[in-house]
Amino acid sequence: MLCKSALIAFVTAAASLVSAAPTPTVAICALLTTSCSTDTDVLNFALSLEHLENAFYIGGLQRFSEKDFENAGYPAWVRGRFVQISEHESEHVRFLTGVLGDKAVLPCNYKFPYDSPQSFAALSMVFETVGASAYLGGAQFIENKDYLTAAASILAVESRQASWVSSSVLKLQPWNGPYDIPLTPSGAYSLAQPFIRDCPNKNPLVKTFPKLTLSQDQPTENSSITVKFNGEASKGPKYVAWLDGLDVLFSDVESNDKTTVPAKLDGTVYAAVVSSKETPNDGNMLSGFAIAQLPFNSAARFDV
Repeated sequence: MLCKSALIAFVTAAASLVSAAPTPTVAICALLTTSCSTDTDVLNFALSLEHLENAFYIGGLQRFSEKDFENAGYPAWVRGRFVQISEHESEHVRFLTGVLGDKAVLPCNYKFPYDSPQSFAALSMVFETVGASAYLGGAQFIENKDYLTAAASILAVESRQASWVSSSVLKLQPWNGPYDIPLTPSGAYSLAQPFIRDCPNKNPLVKTFPKLTLSQDQPTENSSITVKFNGEASKGPKYVAWLDGLDVLFSDVESNDKTTVPAKLDGTVYAAVVSSKETPNDGNMLSGFAIAQLPFNSAARFDV
């Protein structure tokens, strides 16, 4: 089995892939607002992510056998649990497709850069964490209570899966703190975009954001890092919005693209460059999200 530092390196490398690829146009409404907030929009947003997860697990488990996992240092039950997660994602696709009928978005063509069971596991943690955040952020827009209950049920499963991968497989923290992070649909899609090659013409289009690259994917608090994105030059002030639980912390982006990482960030954190000190939204986001990892041990305590 790899040492903990190597496992963290796999996770941060997987996270860096989220912000290191081109940003294709992908499916579904960019941000569920009053002009785009029907239950069909919300469920299609969820289905698009489930299609991606479903393809990820099917492809990874076809590529990596029980022997591959054994050679990577994992006990047999690890791959067995991933098989169960794959079955969960397939069921989520089946359920949402059945509810949406002929309005359901179709799966896209994907690209997953796993080359070992370790990188597969690291990417699994990214997808499960983002999936949980996406359901959490989208739930407020669901009007049908039956759909809301179903979405909450799926959210709970995604969160459990993320916790299992993080703690049992990667030997990291099983949670990020007392609260999870909600993501807007556009925010979640900015994290999914690097893994999407193209989508069927039938699928509606989504607004995309320039990729964001952090000079360190595992920064420490109060450290100075560089943020880069390929968007149009902004004449006004720029900030990095750090999403940690229900909190949004801001750090100024200096003229040399440097910013100081805020204190008290824990676990998996999302970061985006914004033009105002408001919760990231389509109006103020200058970049898509990137993922930063700030692992903590069992002695950590949280201020609530």
